[in-house]
Amino acid sequence: MAATVTTLDRAIAREERRVGLPTNQPLTDAAIAHRRNQILQVLVACGCVAILAAISAHGLVRVLAISVALAFGAYAIEKDRHLRRLACLRGDSKRITLVVASELMHSGALAGDRELLDLRDGIGQTAGRLAAGLADAVAADAVRVRLLGPSGELPIAAERDNAPRRSVPRDADIARDALRTRAAVRTITADGRGVLVVPMWRGNDLIALLEAVAAPGDRFLPRDAAVVDAYAKGAVAALSAPR
Repeated sequence: MAATVTTLDRAIAREERRVGLPTNQPLTDAAIAHRRNQILQVLVACGCVAILAAISAHGLVRVLAISVALAFGAYAIEKDRHLRRLACLRGDSKRITLVVASELMHSGALAGDRELLDLRDGIGQTAGRLAAGLADAVAADAVRVRLLGPSGELPIAAERDNAPRRSVPRDADIARDALRTRAAVRTITADGRGVLVVPMWRGNDLIALLEAVAAPGDRFLPRDAAVVDAYAKGAVAALSAPR
């Protein structure tokens, strides 16, 4: 199964590159539909150009215009073919995910730590409120709650933007540093922003990450890390409490 999944992931990444979709972001049906809509627009534009050239242009200009339109049309059709294959591969990936989940549930492999799974689910459901509380706890242009995926991915579950007029970086590199070191990280970005990432723990299990991005020129101090760490512990304790 692992070899099959790896091969499928490589095939999906290859098709993503061919159609111009980013390979470092989760593939979604919406992304595929959006790119297909773009290709359809190119096809329509090529058809209009070919018709206009046939009606209004003469001689060499007509031939060149129609040739260019046909070339772009062929390009769009080829991209659409790869998009269809990408959609099929995504469907295969979903089916494999469901099969693996079913096998785990029936084998009892997940029964040993149901509390941990429930806690992660609770963080996902309350991520918006956690981000709002984090924004009150520490001054920042943006705060985020990142979940920890089964393969180490760090998707953003919730984000609160306190400076919508300023572009705030969203890459997960610093969060990956915190995941790798299993400790809070304070650092400065290339554009001079302070970034603070604090893990959320349940015993020895890292379950999520709290991230704050300061305004340009601002820095996070050790006391900021202590405040966010206390907030993370309080949130875990509240979510873990019996209901």
